[in-house]
Order: sequence, then C-alpha cells, then structure tokens
Amino acid sequence: MKTAQNLELMRAFAAELKARRSELGISQEDLAHRSDVNRTFVAKLELAQNQPTLTVLLKLAGGLEVELPELLQVTLKRYKTEMRLSKKRVP
Repeated sequence: MKTAQNLELMRAFAAELKARRSELGISQEDLAHRSDVNRTFVAKLELAQNQPTLTVLLKLAGGLEVELPELLQVTLKRYKTEMRLSKKRVP
C-alpha cells in the first residue's frame, strides 16, 4: 500500500529537524548515532525526501534531547505558518 505524502508537512519537519540539530551543534552523523538510525536516512529526512515512522520519530526526538510531543507540536506550527503564508502569496 502506497503512503500518501504531504510535501509541505514533510518540509516543515525537515526544517525543524535541521534547526534542532544545528542548535545542538551536531552533525547528521552524530544525530544518526544518537538516534540509532542511518545517517543517509537523516539526510533524506532533512531534504524532505523521506517520511519517518513513528518509531523513528521517537528515536529522533531522543537524539535531539526533546520530547516527541514538543517536536511534533513545533513541526505542526511551522506547517500551519507556511500554509498561511502560501495562501497569502496566491493572487
């Protein structure tokens, strides 16, 4: 079964993931090691090319030293902000 993708939501998560990683001053490889996921997968997440599973989200939150609900809440806020801005751009 093919999973539906919401590219804007994936981009919001990608931006949040990269921002939090940068705040910690760690590389993608460091985050991957902390989270027990593949570095290439972290890179693809940051490029909004892949979607994480719930298990991977939980691991990434741990690697970023944040609770999963907070990570998801801030991602959703980014998403909603971008959606509002994109509606304003359309004539």
